[in-house]
This record gives sequence, structure tokens and C-alpha cells, in this order.
Amino acid sequence: MSMMDKIFEEFLKSDKLKAIDDFGGIKDFVRPEGLDSDASSVVIIPLMSPAQASFGSDTPLRKKFLFQINVETTDYDETKLVAREVEKAMLALSFFQQSGGLDEYFEETGRYVDARTYRGFSDIYDLDY
Repeated sequence: MSMMDKIFEEFLKSDKLKAIDDFGGIKDFVRPEGLDSDASSVVIIPLMSPAQASFGSDTPLRKKFLFQINVETTDYDETKLVAREVEKAMLALSFFQQSGGLDEYFEETGRYVDARTYRGFSDIYDLDY
């Protein structure tokens, strides 16, 4: 199972995120094209390939991951609520938010966007990514 699959699986434990997925709103890499323009969405974007980490005797013991998670909705408060659910899910997987990101309204799309970057590691000896 890929780390992206694990993230998606964790997202589905949240009623709020599951409701978004029920309408096809959780996707990897890009916002679903067929999604209504006023529908909420969560996009999972890997920012790097899994990298070797935590070495012992010149041998990598686990993998490092970096993901950007974009939340888009037409309501600012809803955007923040969904972003908080994403944050809880990522924390459950021991992924921690990095500095930077985006918190903006785009007039062209009529949507608020909260984009955050999360860094995490696989379990020790879990290298199959």
C-alpha cells in the first residue's frame, strides 16, 4: 500500500472528509474536473519521491515523505473546518505541518484555498514505497 493510500484511508475515518469523498471530492494530484464548481475538494499532492531516512550502519531504516494537501471550498469557514479535519488525519499518521502554505481566495474560481505541506516518515523497517 502506498503512503498516499494510507492518507486517503485515514481521511475516510473523518465523517466530514468522507462526505466530501462521497461526491468524488478527494483526489490525488489535481482537483477532479467533473466536480461541481461549488463542491468542496481535497487534493493530495506528493512533493517529492519517498526518500531514504534514519540510517543505521549505512542502511536506510525508513522513508521520508512530503505532501501538499489543498482544501478548496466556496465558504471560508468550511475551508478551515475541512483543513482542520485534514490536519487531524495527518497527525494520526505522524505527519506534521511545515512552514509556508497558502490561505487565499481566488476570484477566478470563487473558492477559498488552504494549502498546507506535511512531512512524515514511514515506520522503522517499512521501506516498501
